[in-house]
Amino acid sequence: MKLQKRVYELLDVGTYGATVQSVEQATGQYGDQAKMTFGLDDSDAVLTAWASAKYGPNTKLGRWASAILGGMADELDTDMLIGKPCRLVVTVKAKDDGTQYNKVDEVLPPKRRPKPEEAKPARAGDVQSQAAKTKEPEPVIPTPEEAPLPF
Repeated sequence: MKLQKRVYELLDVGTYGATVQSVEQATGQYGDQAKMTFGLDDSDAVLTAWASAKYGPNTKLGRWASAILGGMADELDTDMLIGKPCRLVVTVKAKDDGTQYNKVDEVLPPKRRPKPEEAKPARAGDVQSQAAKTKEPEPVIPTPEEAPLPF
């Protein structure tokens, strides 16, 4: 077996657009876990994050799934998360030996794209107010006291 050396590139602290690539069940030092893999938008970078395999409004998995799906269902099938967009709040942490790594601190809903403005039907008041904005000012006619004398 031949393996390529993997080079880990540290990401800057920030919020990144991402897509859920996979959700797997894993057992960790804290018991059953959901291991979530995210692919970052506009990059080949992949981040992995773990959450306890407990689903509820006050659990990490519950908050993350709710952000990704746009709400909390009574039951979660983690396959529903795969392929969904989201945003990741990424920080930098240090191990005991001083090496740094990225950590997903939070999963946020995807950034919403602004909807194109729908054409609104013109109303009479709108036409008048638009005409008033584009109308040229009335000429000022001086009073006899203000008029210049002809000589």
